[in-house]
Amino acid sequence: MTILLVDDHDLVLKGMSAVLREHFEEAELLTATDGRQAVKAALNHDVNLAILDLELPDISGFDLIDRLRSISPGIKIIVNTVHEEIWAINRLRQCSVDGIVFKSVDSSALIQYVRNVLEGQPSPCPVNAEPCISSKELEVLRLIADGLDSQSIATRLFISINTVESHRGHIMRKLRASNAVDMVMKAVSLGLIPPSHLKKMV
Repeated sequence: MTILLVDDHDLVLKGMSAVLREHFEEAELLTATDGRQAVKAALNHDVNLAILDLELPDISGFDLIDRLRSISPGIKIIVNTVHEEIWAINRLRQCSVDGIVFKSVDSSALIQYVRNVLEGQPSPCPVNAEPCISSKELEVLRLIADGLDSQSIATRLFISINTVESHRGHIMRKLRASNAVDMVMKAVSLGLIPPSHLKKMV
């Protein structure tokens, strides 16, 4: 098995290489700091999996995905990115990448995601693992996305304001959100709520 790592930051490459080498001892690891090196590696090796960043100095990550697939039609591709914006997620889904992993996840999550992709297991969402959002938290999340305040949500769901705030805090932690808008955007990117809710947050 050959894994190609593509990132223009040397520290990131060394970190991912060390983590993957520890858990996939049988794999041959190749590294590239730009699109040219990545294409050359794909031409000279039978690459099974590429883990790449979207922002490279000489080529767009989206264009690199197309180049790699033209060279190796069966290659699996995981995008490792800082971009958690809905536009980036949607475009990557249109490219039908095998996985999207945010750089904010820890190494154990990355390893599990790589293992799932290599084994052909379905990946339900773009992050390390789908957040365990309860049905009640999902109700609260949808009402927050609809623009309701805590009092209105409490009235709608026949619960106390403190309970609403508790659910809000749990959701934000699970989605690693910094504020309500960030929380809703991440929920949309995970498919927890439909994109139409984004308009209601503006």
